[in-house]
Amino acid sequence: MKQSRSLRQALPDYIPEAAVDKVADWFDANKVMLKISRDRHTKLGDFKSPHNGKPPSISVNFNLNKYSFLVTLLHEMAHATVFNNYKKRVAPHGAEWKCAFRELALPFLHSEVFPDEISAVFLNYLRNPAASSTSYLPLANTLRNYDVSTAGTVTVSMISPETLFSFGKGKVFRMLGKVRKRYRCFCLNDKKTYLFSPLATITPIADSKTVPSH
Repeated sequence: MKQSRSLRQALPDYIPEAAVDKVADWFDANKVMLKISRDRHTKLGDFKSPHNGKPPSISVNFNLNKYSFLVTLLHEMAHATVFNNYKKRVAPHGAEWKCAFRELALPFLHSEVFPDEISAVFLNYLRNPAASSTSYLPLANTLRNYDVSTAGTVTVSMISPETLFSFGKGKVFRMLGKVRKRYRCFCLNDKKTYLFSPLATITPIADSKTVPSH
């Protein structure tokens, strides 16, 4: 994506319009390129430092809703800010990055860019932001509510232990509990235990009596 005027024209397709000027001004001031990426299952965005004569760049997946896109964009803008100030002398998600993330994000929270429910959980997240916003479930689940494709769906993190659910091609699981950042689930079909991402979309089974226990 070319910068300056074309950036301001394109950004409203990806972030709330109230955030466009602040974001565009930041990119102009910091001489960072913005790239809109294909859907990547392993990451939502990234920052690349200058190399081989190419300027620093930020990429964000094209298919995020506008609020998720902006949260991811601010995350990567913080990486770029830290690189400009420290190069590679500090930890990627250390104190410097957390401070930069808060300083970049707070003006957007105070200018009513986000709906109130997102602002509340985003502010809590910013008190000690993690390497990935998806690891903070209150924020990840709230942002998912604005995805057209996933609105109203249920994730593993939303159900209680012992709840039965279906996932994939006809497989039935029993949720056992959380282990660090994932959830242990027992498959009643092959009698194996699997680890699920907290954001895995599942279908709860209301009547557990019809399914045998493990």
